Amino acid sequence: MRTTIKRSHTGGRVVWSLIMCSAVALLASGCGPGKGSLSVSSEPSGAHVSINGSEQGTAPVKLPGLVPGEYVVELRKEGYDPAYKSVALLEKQDLAVDLTLRQTTGLLLVESFPEGVDVVIDGVSKGNTPLLISDLPLGSYKLEFRSPTHLPRTLSAELVDRKPVRVVADLVSNTAKLVVTSDPAGAEIRINGIAVGVTPATLEDVISGESDIKVWKQGYAPFTQRMTLEATQSYRINPELAALPSGLTVISQPEGAEVVIDHTRVGTTPLTLDNLKEGSHQIAVSLAGYETASKTLYLEPDFKDSIDFSLVKNSGSLMLVTEPAHVQVYVDGILRATTQPKGGAETLSKPEEMLLQYGIDHNIQLVCEGYVSSTLSVSTELDEVVTRHEILKRIFIYDTQITTDTDVIKCRLEYELPNGTLYYEVRPGIFDSRPKSVIRNVEPITLSDESNLDARRLMEMNKQAVPAER
Repeated sequence: MRTTIKRSHTGGRVVWSLIMCSAVALLASGCGPGKGSLSVSSEPSGAHVSINGSEQGTAPVKLPGLVPGEYVVELRKEGYDPAYKSVALLEKQDLAVDLTLRQTTGLLLVESFPEGVDVVIDGVSKGNTPLLISDLPLGSYKLEFRSPTHLPRTLSAELVDRKPVRVVADLVSNTAKLVVTSDPAGAEIRINGIAVGVTPATLEDVISGESDIKVWKQGYAPFTQRMTLEATQSYRINPELAALPSGLTVISQPEGAEVVIDHTRVGTTPLTLDNLKEGSHQIAVSLAGYETASKTLYLEPDFKDSIDFSLVKNSGSLMLVTEPAHVQVYVDGILRATTQPKGGAETLSKPEEMLLQYGIDHNIQLVCEGYVSSTLSVSTELDEVVTRHEILKRIFIYDTQITTDTDVIKCRLEYELPNGTLYYEVRPGIFDSRPKSVIRNVEPITLSDESNLDARRLMEMNKQAVPAER
């Protein structure tokens, strides 16, 4: 078969497509050597497939009965750039051709007045104007223009091909003018927590809406005001700032001394106060075991001053051990300590040391629930250590009545043995037991029972022995 190549009358160009079509026709007629096939797929699928310029359907598609040789595979799909691939098909070969199409993008030129406005498309910021966007697929878009100083605006754009599309946004101001002065001047201005200047100042671009205005100067109480500002409007504020009070730090050696200022208790050292008025103040510090010390100090307005006391010791020590532990120790009517168990034993306390002013008698009251309160008098010399070991009498409370074959026993039950024998205390320090075989009944006794009359009296005395709080 012979193919004739003709030139067109318009340009003499060789019609290569006639040769390609003839070759495809030849393949389809079954002539030639052993045939092969092409399996063509695309990403995304559905692209139109052409082989050597001849339309062959949409991908994925399998083209059988092809003679060996060179083939040009072309894929086209709306919204995507064409894709090409040249392949060489061998005899009886089934060749797979996979092509990925690249989405066609447009050109979008975005401008605004003023410039520097953020442009958001589909929720994603594309940058600040002016800008050229070249990665958007063809289609319709909403452009959001966002600026902290202007009202937001939305415009549309349609990308149909690679021809550039220009979008220009004129934005409306969203700011107000604010003039701030103060007495005294030189105060810092903050709007919604952000420093924006020092008084006196004229602020041209304050965002409209509700704003928290703060005017502050070292040594003065800050002025704050919430204002509702309307766009394009002017506002003015001129606060008079109030001077802050004086401050004072009180230190003592040793620490922990009670501080009294102008006859009012204010805390313990080390102590810092920030709300004192200008003027003369009497400061006194006192600590158990030390002489009370006092000074007069004049505080300047809005000034942080300090005062230091070296206390002189005027005491000896009481080293106290109690049986049991957990005994509250009152010295001259003031709770000074609670004794702690020694080695985990509740029946004996660790030594508790307390400073006592020397040369005078101190009233020591010992109070513990379930025990008879005790009072002693202690005096010391300067730096003398006086030791005391005090044993408190337990208040005996009857809690059980045991009925046997021969008698009725009121007692404080200690425990019951595995064989049923009861072990009990009939009087303070006197213990006895009864086997289960002779016990007929066991019942509890309350504190209101007549047998506990003495216990109730002692418990009431204990309550009265606790000094009233000062």
